[in-house]
Amino acid sequence: MSISLSLRHFEREFESATGTVQALEDVSFHVAPGDCIALVGPSGCGKSTILRAIAGLDSNYSGEVQANEVAVREPDLSRGILFQEPRLFPWLTVNENISFGLRLPRQECLRRAHELIDLVGLGGFEHAYPHQLSGGMAQRVAIARALAPNPAALLLDEPFGALDAFTRIRLQNALENIWLARKMTMILVTHDIDEAIALGQRVVILTARPGRVSRILDIDLPYPRDRGSERFAHYRRELLIAFDLS
Repeated sequence: MSISLSLRHFEREFESATGTVQALEDVSFHVAPGDCIALVGPSGCGKSTILRAIAGLDSNYSGEVQANEVAVREPDLSRGILFQEPRLFPWLTVNENISFGLRLPRQECLRRAHELIDLVGLGGFEHAYPHQLSGGMAQRVAIARALAPNPAALLLDEPFGALDAFTRIRLQNALENIWLARKMTMILVTHDIDEAIALGQRVVILTARPGRVSRILDIDLPYPRDRGSERFAHYRRELLIAFDLS
């Protein structure tokens, strides 16, 4: 199951010591059910703010935020969110972190946790604690925990930004496989141009603050994507030009 996600004329202001700051201005885009888009833009342009609004964690904005054409008012298990830090409970095992908060019988929680542990490639670490895991392993647990309620949409706020390059690519590939298998709707916030091209069907490019949509780039490449291909390099050049980095 998947859902559509939409922003229409979304705007967000923040109060600072020097006055009102316009963070985002007239942002509109639509994500069809089962699609994956990437949000890219300079630091401070409002990418994470957009994600928080879609997750229902922030309602102090103007414009519309909708899931399946219904206004988002509050958090909901149909929209999972994953942050840059795993944010695991240090006193709980991998099993317990994944199943935490599930309103299911114990045996069903265990079954769901084991299924997800296999899905993210952590077999054998069911009873490990967070301090016994590497950064990449901890983020795999966080992915599994976000998937535990069977969300229709997954919102990812730079989930691999703190990891080394090799671990990041491995987890990008794992996430791609999960998305292809489950076909949930995904929005990925990232500063990594290659990550945006590798995972996104479209890349929404935001300007510097106040964040506006400057361009939506369609990525016409089959999955899994060949990062060494000429077509991949073409899209990389397109994004570098969009950010005046070519």
